[in-house]
Amino acid sequence: MGTRRAAALAALALIAAGCGSSSKTTTIQPVATSSTGVVRVALADLLWPLDPARARTRDEIVVARALFATPLRTDPSTGALRAGLCSSWAHVGTNWHFRCRHARAIAQELRRAHVAHATVRAGSLSIADPQAPYLLTEAVAAPPGVPGPFRLVSLVLERNGLKLIIRKLDPEAALRLFRAGKLDEAPVPLGDLQALLRDPRLDVEVHIHRLLAVDLVAGRAGRALDRFPKLRQVYDDTADRADYQALVPELEAPPAESLSPPPKGAKIARAAALAFARARKQIGSLPHVAVRFAEPANPDLAYGESLLVAAWRDIGLGAYVSSRRPDATLERVLAPYPRTAALRAAVGSRRFIPISWVVDARLVSRRLAGWREDDLGAVDYTGIKFRASSRSR
Repeated sequence: MGTRRAAALAALALIAAGCGSSSKTTTIQPVATSSTGVVRVALADLLWPLDPARARTRDEIVVARALFATPLRTDPSTGALRAGLCSSWAHVGTNWHFRCRHARAIAQELRRAHVAHATVRAGSLSIADPQAPYLLTEAVAAPPGVPGPFRLVSLVLERNGLKLIIRKLDPEAALRLFRAGKLDEAPVPLGDLQALLRDPRLDVEVHIHRLLAVDLVAGRAGRALDRFPKLRQVYDDTADRADYQALVPELEAPPAESLSPPPKGAKIARAAALAFARARKQIGSLPHVAVRFAEPANPDLAYGESLLVAAWRDIGLGAYVSSRRPDATLERVLAPYPRTAALRAAVGSRRFIPISWVVDARLVSRRLAGWREDDLGAVDYTGIKFRASSRSR
């Protein structure tokens, strides 16, 4: 799988320490050699421009939450609300009321991002939305002019002696640097997860977390999958979720049949096989239309889409990838806050075909204590402690 990756993208962090290479990376134990108080992170996506309202992907949200102060935060372990710029909150009547620093700036950001209508009176923020506390945990609610947990120092983030160096790197390049002890956190490249779990040098450093996110085929308004419900249903019933599940989340996430997480023990495979058999018999009676799929910018999704399109073509459906007037595209939709209703709201009223739930797989140095992701993939780096290394290079 590694051959599918391009060379590393240009590093954006202006930092020289830890960026060298080693001719013996295959025999070096992956123990980070950085000094205490420095966490070196590789991300495939960086937030740019530095505007919290633009944060969409898991990586962009990580940067936004490290750099900007959200009104509220969530505990990575429990999902419980924690204070941020807002110190207290209460539900009175039909409104939520929050006592916040920079209340007017928060209200302005909520309106700018079309998240919620908020009013401010005497320093109190009022929002008439039942999910208001969770809306205030979103990165888009962070006022861009208010410093967050870390401050920006030449693309290096610092807070109370903790330095967070974030670099934009291709996952394959990040893996090489992690193996050489040059990174503390790196994304697992597509196709390498199961091999890394079997690697005795790295298995304990692989962290897998299922996100409140789903990969789905989104139909474009007025195009084929939107106009022909029967066609869309056949595409849904014949989607090769098994291959996708094996090759994209590498069996660490279940196939998606809806926007609700499947119950434990659900007989998904048997039901899917029966639906596939019924749908295949209907192909001859479908409207004779091609379904053009736009190629996703995310290389993992582009690969996943190619699997789906090939399987549909194999059974006689007119699916193909084209940039000209696409009918649909494969998207990864991440909930803006940790509630299933938020995922449904993010999808909206679009016609869609759910394919797979999403996992985030990271290599994390064992010297980092307290590293954990929440259900959106965000990491609270302020809670990280450093273990003393028991091994040397």
